[in-house]
Amino acid sequence: MHGYAGRVLWINLSRNEVRTENINESTAKLFIGGRGLGLKIIFDLNLNLSSIDPYGTENPLIIATGPLGGTRIPLATRAAAIFKSPLTNRWSYSTVGGTLGAYMKYAGVDAVVITGASPRPIHLVISDGKVEFRDARDLWGLDTVETEHAIKREFRDSAVLTIGPAGENKVPYACIGHEDWRQFGRTGAGAVMGSKGVKAITFVPVNKTVDIANDKAYQDLVRSLGRQAVTNPGMIPYRQGGTVRLIDTGNGMGFFPSIYWTKVVMPNWEDISWEKVLKPKYFIKHGACLYCPVACHKVVRSSNGEYDLEYETTMALGGLTGVHDPQKLIDLAELADRLGFDTISLGNTIAFLIYLGEKGIVKGAPKWGDYEGIRRLIIDTAYRRGLGELAALGTKAIAEKLGVQDLAIHVKGLEPAAYDPRTLKGMILNNAISERGADHLWSSAYAVDITGQAGGRFATGEEKVKAIMDIEERNALYDSMLLCKFGRAIYTWDVIRDVMNAVTGFNYTVDELRETAQRIIVLHRYMNGTTIEQDRLPPRWLREPVEYEGKRYVVTEEEWSFMVKKYYELRGYDEVGRPKQDTLARLKILT
Repeated sequence: MHGYAGRVLWINLSRNEVRTENINESTAKLFIGGRGLGLKIIFDLNLNLSSIDPYGTENPLIIATGPLGGTRIPLATRAAAIFKSPLTNRWSYSTVGGTLGAYMKYAGVDAVVITGASPRPIHLVISDGKVEFRDARDLWGLDTVETEHAIKREFRDSAVLTIGPAGENKVPYACIGHEDWRQFGRTGAGAVMGSKGVKAITFVPVNKTVDIANDKAYQDLVRSLGRQAVTNPGMIPYRQGGTVRLIDTGNGMGFFPSIYWTKVVMPNWEDISWEKVLKPKYFIKHGACLYCPVACHKVVRSSNGEYDLEYETTMALGGLTGVHDPQKLIDLAELADRLGFDTISLGNTIAFLIYLGEKGIVKGAPKWGDYEGIRRLIIDTAYRRGLGELAALGTKAIAEKLGVQDLAIHVKGLEPAAYDPRTLKGMILNNAISERGADHLWSSAYAVDITGQAGGRFATGEEKVKAIMDIEERNALYDSMLLCKFGRAIYTWDVIRDVMNAVTGFNYTVDELRETAQRIIVLHRYMNGTTIEQDRLPPRWLREPVEYEGKRYVVTEEEWSFMVKKYYELRGYDEVGRPKQDTLARLKILT
């Protein structure tokens, strides 16, 4: 097939066995690759969600690229990991940029399905569709960056995935590191990888080409999209300020979560302002994923040299915890990445403990802005010692253990990102219906709100619901083709169609692509058995107002109820949020 290596590797670590399967063309057209393909693989395994131990041998860890991986289509450099999350106990996924999406294809695979567990630390080397099992005891204990650098001394031209101590010790929000500062960040893929004894996976290319269906159309798209990637008004801000520019936007507009969700403007936020402090005093250079002309990554000076700082991390480890010294914030972020944490969940969890400590519920917690105390707790969490043993549970499990569920901020067990739904109302729906939990990238509703679309950021009507559903569907395709979601300004439905047809030759219509996106979204909900009860938001968002420019804001029950029920109606779910049988049949999920 055009655009595909045509090969899925099944690796059983308990038996040291590898088998190869070809991708069925019908499956490829219906589910594409990446997130869609991974969910389909799990669905076909007929696994019972409730009986699967996230750390058990039967939980598959799937790494998948898509048909655009390895092409020169701008922003097409991502891959997806699909697995049962140890943090949320749901079928979940994560995506990463860097080089992985291309190098998987160059190594001769579209997806790798890893089951079982190795009795000793292991390093998987994959090339030409084959797998080498290497002893990794000499790598165990190293941080993510140290591990990658050690491997790349031998495999200079490769894409490497690693875990740090947090993954080794099965912290449920451990991530998988890649290209130093990129991650499969959300919902604990690193803990699943650690539970299997896998310290690293390396993809070594054998042929850096991809079979293209229509080369002329493809070359034209590469040129035109390359120009648009650096000239489109929706793309220029990513080049200029990456995601960290949103520190200023979020505080200026009053949606920057701070002091564990009690404020939407961080006290002393100007100390970490991108424009006033980070850019003039700490910025070193732009960074980019493979073949990407946008270069949205902003590399800043750290105490160890250089670090790639992101907006979500500044919110979680700065805003939520009260750390506003820029150098200390950068150093905490680098430490967390090296240890192998999802920084969003980590910052939320530590801030929750600070919040509970202030209320006298937890003893020995750091104080707001306590750099040294927070630093110690980050390290202790990676190694599960002292208060870190509690922190390693994650917010939901901590709340259940201490009986303070009404104080915890999470949805479906996942801690939220840097967009408070009390002042960005589209995020009400985004956080409610995301299958990963409080996942800002499920539908990127913040992008609708910040830019004032669909009635503005305080609107909660049908126009807003439909606008969010449109991006939700495009995001499902971006995660399956794979494309970076930051390209949404140029990757409209027509462009998605043209790119997919040029590469695969499947001759999709826009309606067929919309249906494919809907299939991926609905399949995921069906597999998780999600209902309206799981779509509820944290009580504090509904009862505790935040203040911005002299006004007080909450999420009302009426806002949540209308948006969620309108979404169910439009998506083809019943009144409790389950996909209707005719919806499942129409989308060819059940026949």
